[in-house]
Amino acid sequence: MCHAAGRAALLWLAGAAAPAGGLSLREPGPEQLYQEIPPTNQAQHLRPARQARYRTVDDGQDYERREHSEALNHVSNLLGAFENMSHSKHIWEYAMSHPNAPMLPPGGCLYLPNNMAWISFYGHIEHPYPPLFLEMIANSYYPECNATSLSGMLLPSSCSFSGMEGSKGCFSVSSRGRAAGVQVFETEGHVGLPDKWSQHIHQAGRQKAGVSTKRVRRRVAVAEDGKSAGGACGLSGKLRETPGDSKLVFPTKYIVCRSSDDDWRVTEEMVREQNDWANKAYSGKSPWEARSFDSNAPPQVDMDIQFDLKEVRFVTDPNCARYGFANTSNVYKYNDDPLTSFTIVVIGDDQSGVLGQTEFPQTWDEFSREQMVVVSAAGFRHYATKVNELTGKQTEDEAYDEGDTLVHESGHALGLFHTFEDGCDMGGASDGDLVQDTNPEQLPHYACSASASCGAPDPVHNFMDYSPDVCMVGFTQGQKRRAWCMIENYRPTLFKASLVKKQ
Repeated sequence: MCHAAGRAALLWLAGAAAPAGGLSLREPGPEQLYQEIPPTNQAQHLRPARQARYRTVDDGQDYERREHSEALNHVSNLLGAFENMSHSKHIWEYAMSHPNAPMLPPGGCLYLPNNMAWISFYGHIEHPYPPLFLEMIANSYYPECNATSLSGMLLPSSCSFSGMEGSKGCFSVSSRGRAAGVQVFETEGHVGLPDKWSQHIHQAGRQKAGVSTKRVRRRVAVAEDGKSAGGACGLSGKLRETPGDSKLVFPTKYIVCRSSDDDWRVTEEMVREQNDWANKAYSGKSPWEARSFDSNAPPQVDMDIQFDLKEVRFVTDPNCARYGFANTSNVYKYNDDPLTSFTIVVIGDDQSGVLGQTEFPQTWDEFSREQMVVVSAAGFRHYATKVNELTGKQTEDEAYDEGDTLVHESGHALGLFHTFEDGCDMGGASDGDLVQDTNPEQLPHYACSASASCGAPDPVHNFMDYSPDVCMVGFTQGQKRRAWCMIENYRPTLFKASLVKKQ
């Protein structure tokens, strides 16, 4: 809406009454379960070469911080009145509670996507790096409701009286009301996606093995496996118990992709610490501190799974280090022994804004090089602390410094779905994550706080959510049964090579 007509439409929207109701949060029903998730429709901004400098909460005076807090609460209350804006409410609260949150001058327009737009987003961005949501807020806030965002982006042209030009066609924009001097709009596409996510979606969409097809492959692989959505391993309650006298000890290799020979931000010592941390998590011994909303300790099952570190290899490969998430061919060429090794690749200089991206074991044959875990250094144990100490600046977010990203992504390599798989649609063909002792939830969490999006308390402490590291502490018995079943059925060679008797 950079043109005069677009600005006129913007002013009309700013004065419009918020329509009642809206889209409800439902993933595709059973008859649509294996169809492709719609592409992420991105607003067609003119992006500046460099973001405009804007003030953060840390920069503000006391009175400005109070005004910021009031705006946060008032906008949250406004969003809370619309069920189909629940995830934007969660993102807003996460981003605006962050010390580096952008300070929003009053009197502007804020564009936030509805839940269906978020579902499309998660179909194309696996495990997003949460601090980028702060950039998204700055990109989607337009002071004085003009055509330039807080970060310098230009609002796209209008394509209808209440629509915005998007990468996949026009999408609607609806006013939801005003709160604390902020005019809030619901959008059916994404306004202000951070540069990294926007570029990642574009690059991955051009790759045969890119993120844009990955989720579809997963769905099809599960659907064609012969037993509805469960394949060889259906609902967890119907799976046999794991053997009490045995455990799985995976021969494990780490490959660290770096952009240059002198990049030692990830060291062999850090890899060993990360592997020890993963072993603690899979043995049910992650440290846990009770929160005010916790009435009981969360499940922390001993999965009887260990990672036996056999090799740490450093490779200098800028394409792997920067674009391994967008094009997996940059990564899987280093996975030279998928049959009998559990391979973990560390993306050392990620330009996609992704914490991790891992295929399920049933998606590929057991000898495929795609059978690997891929994680970003940004979520690696002690990476953020080390970089902040070296630079003397808080350039990395330490909320993902414990090493739980690797625990989460390894869960996918063992066949575990997200706890928010298929949202609240437990009656569908996939029955959520197929694990009956994890409560379903609508969409992922980025804050360690209580919620009950599908009626029962959301499993924010489970490793298969997107909660911050300090919040995630364990797996359940159902997840243990599913992980063992999936490896035995889809990676049988690795299963046999790893199965040992307990001492």
